[in-house]
Parts: sequence; C-alpha cells; structure tokens
Amino acid sequence: MGLKSFLSNRKVSAFIIIFPPLILLIYGLASYNIFFSHIDKDNKNFIESYKVNLRLFSKNVLETRALTINNVVNALDNIDDKFVLILLKSIEIKDGYSLAFTKDNKVLFKTSNILDKKTILKLSKLEGYYDAKNFLSYTENKNNKDIAVVVYSSKNRYFTTMNKIKSTISKNTEESIRSSIYLLGITWFLLLLLSLFLSVVVYNRLKKYEETIDSKNSRIILSSKQALLGELLPMIAHQWRQPLNKIASVLVRMRFEISKEKPNSNTLDIQSKTIEDSVEMMSQTIDDFRTFYRPKEDPTYADLSLLVRKAIYFLSELIDRKKIKLVQELSPASVKIYENEFLQVVINLIKNAADAVPVRGNIYILLREVDRGKVELRIEDDGVGIPDEKLEKIFEAHESSKQASMGLGLYMSRLIIEKRIGGTIKAYNTSRGAGFIITLNN
Repeated sequence: MGLKSFLSNRKVSAFIIIFPPLILLIYGLASYNIFFSHIDKDNKNFIESYKVNLRLFSKNVLETRALTINNVVNALDNIDDKFVLILLKSIEIKDGYSLAFTKDNKVLFKTSNILDKKTILKLSKLEGYYDAKNFLSYTENKNNKDIAVVVYSSKNRYFTTMNKIKSTISKNTEESIRSSIYLLGITWFLLLLLSLFLSVVVYNRLKKYEETIDSKNSRIILSSKQALLGELLPMIAHQWRQPLNKIASVLVRMRFEISKEKPNSNTLDIQSKTIEDSVEMMSQTIDDFRTFYRPKEDPTYADLSLLVRKAIYFLSELIDRKKIKLVQELSPASVKIYENEFLQVVINLIKNAADAVPVRGNIYILLREVDRGKVELRIEDDGVGIPDEKLEKIFEAHESSKQASMGLGLYMSRLIIEKRIGGTIKAYNTSRGAGFIITLNN
C-alpha cells in the first residue's frame, strides 16, 4: 500500500491526527499518577516519621516527669500526703499525663483512675518504659524512700494528635491536588491544541510529500515506458513484416489476374479481402502499442492471462529470433489493476528473461490463483541466475547487470506492483536460473 492510499484511508488519517494528543493524554495521566503517588508516598513517610517522633517525645516526657518527681522525693525528709498530692498536681501536665506513688505494693497517691490496681501493682515492680495497648508508662524506683514513681499517659491523646496531623495533611494534599490538577489541565489543553496543530501540519506535509513522490514516480514510469517502447520498435516492425509480405504477394497475384483478357472478379475480391485483413492487422498492432503507451487514470478489472498473452505477442520477434521455448500455464484470473502499467511490468520481466537465456532457451510462465482472492504470476528462465549479493539490490534504481542500461526496469516494476497496484514482487534463484513472482490480491 502506497503512502497516498495509506493517507486516503479515513481511519488512518484520523489516527495520524489523534495519535499525538492521545499519547499526550496517556503521558498526562501517567504523570498525574506518578506525581500524586509520589505525594501519597511522601505523606505516608512523613506520618510514619511523625508517629515515631511523637512516640519518642512521649517517652521522653514521661521519663523527665518521673525523674523530676523522684528527685523531689529524695530531697524530702518526711513525706506528707497532702504535700505530695499538691506536688503531683503541680507537676502534672495538661496533655493527659497522670502520676502515682506505690510502696510495698500499695498505692500511696494517684491523680487519675485510668489504671486499675492490678496494672499499677505490675508497674511498681518494673523499671523503665512499659508500652501497653492503651497507655505508655515510665517507672523510676531508685530513691532512698523505697517509693516507686510511676508516670503514665493514655494513648488516646496520642491517637488524637495523630488523627489531627493526618487530617491536616489530607486537607493540604487535597488543596495541592486541586491546584495541580487545574494547572495540569490548562497545560494539557494548551499542549493538546499544539499537538493537534502539529498533527495537521505533519499530515499536510506527508500529503505534499506523497504528491511529490507520485509525480517523480510517474515521470520514472513514463521514462521507462518510453525506453521500453524504443526497444519494442523492432517488435512492431516484426509484427508488420508478415502482413506486408502477404500484401506484396497478393498484389502480384492481382496484377497477374488483371493482365488476363477476362479477369475473375471473385478472385480479385478474395485478394482484396486479404489485403484488407492484413491492413487491419497492422492497424490493430499500432493500436495495441498506442494503447500501451497511453496511461489510464483509474484501475479496472482485467483478465491477467490475456495481458500476459499480449506481452508475449509484443515480444514475439525477440522470442522467435532467439528460438525461445515458452512453457505456459495460464489460468483465467480477474484482478483490479492498471492494465497498461501491469502489462509494462510483464513485458519487462519476460524481456529480461529472454535476454538472460541462451539461444533455444526456455522461459516458464505460470499464472494461477493460489488462495481465495490471491493471484500469483511466476516468470522463470534457465539463464545464468542472479548473484546472491544482488538479490536484495536488484529492485533499486540504476541497479543493472546490462551494459548501456539505465537500471530502471525492475525499479519501475516494483514501483508499479507495490505502490500503484498494492501487490508484491520478489526475485529468487531456482535450480535452473532466475525467477520473479508477483502476488496480487483480487
């Protein structure tokens, strides 16, 4: 499929225009996902870090309170219950921490009823930090009064603080997301307009490029056809030689008949009809070559077997001169093509094969339907074949093994088959020579 037919497809044209904005949209969504997943990750890391720091801060506060009270207890000579209670009240902080004294497994003083007696008894026997499900405590029992100082705090305050932090972060994140989405939306919309503009520019440039390529290819095809016609002129002379010889022979007979005293009118009519048939044959030959030279604008359905026979007819002089044997197997196959251009390709391939084979050589032509809707034309010879290093380059422009050749024949053939008709053409070597295969879709 050529670029022009590619661009003329509505789905493809729409794809060319929509593809850049679509990629931009995917890029925007991916950027959005990466950006905000990064924000979520940062928020989670911050909350975890804050949680660790808050726990550490809480432990430090408890330890500081316990050591402070313990130092006061050590400094007192006599412990007065009321004084200690006042001391506890004065040291107690406002964020939920509570204090208690225990001695001989008995509670002396406490400022809160958060803990039950069993738990306080357990804490009086411990030393240092104790982390429970609902509270966190620190016990200091190294004073000379044999009194354990237990400082503890409910974790509800801790969880409340964390929830406030999470709520604040969530609110700030939502505001950041809203502003980011707004900016991202404006940026994406501007880039969308720019990408659409660039898509249209690229599409128009491609169309102009295709038109330029088509113009150059048309000139190449015309040039190669003119060169081929120059080579076919001897074929036209050969096609004319037989009817001209017949006309000359008929004229001799007519003169002989006219020289008689009583010419036979029936004989003269027969000879005149023979001359008319010969002239008609010569005129048909000219029309065939003139039709071949005239390009057609639109493809039409044509029987490929008839076109192959027509190509053989054009090259009959060359084939007869080299006494080439044609082995043909042509099945009827109708395909929508540019007739004259396809004929040009077949003439070129058969002529190449005829040039490659020796005198009394063989050319094998096979036309068949290999699959439903797919037609295959093979043209093989028993010549010298194609060097392996040239198989890949043989269809390139100006690549030829013939002297004084422009090297446009096979390049033009591939141009017509692949770009104009939408088929494929390949070269290969066989055990007896070279071959070319053309595959067309019906």
